[in-house]
Amino acid sequence: MKRTWLYVIPFAWFGPYFDWKEGSLLGYALFLFGLGALSYSLARSGKPKNIVIGNLVSFAISYGIALSVGRGYGEGYFNPLTVSQLVIGVSILNLVVQIPIVMHAMQRRAKQSKSAP
Repeated sequence: MKRTWLYVIPFAWFGPYFDWKEGSLLGYALFLFGLGALSYSLARSGKPKNIVIGNLVSFAISYGIALSVGRGYGEGYFNPLTVSQLVIGVSILNLVVQIPIVMHAMQRRAKQSKSAP
């Protein structure tokens, strides 16, 4: 359950923010690898429901932050997208990465439970 709380980190907002502030793609990498590892761990422990809820919470927090910072944040940096559009895009990219990871973890868990006596 403690790992599920890591989803309250606004991952989809952190990547673009780090890119804008530092000019580095490291924020996106941390976002993708961090959430990939977290979702794999939760799927292996048999908690796919927590992954869905966690992604929704993380997106909601990220989107809320993007809306609250408004136009001053990344003014023109992410053209032609607004910050909120970028958060939506990054969240979709997150799902594209997470779905195969979760499917693999769940298949592996099912194989291990079948082979266990």
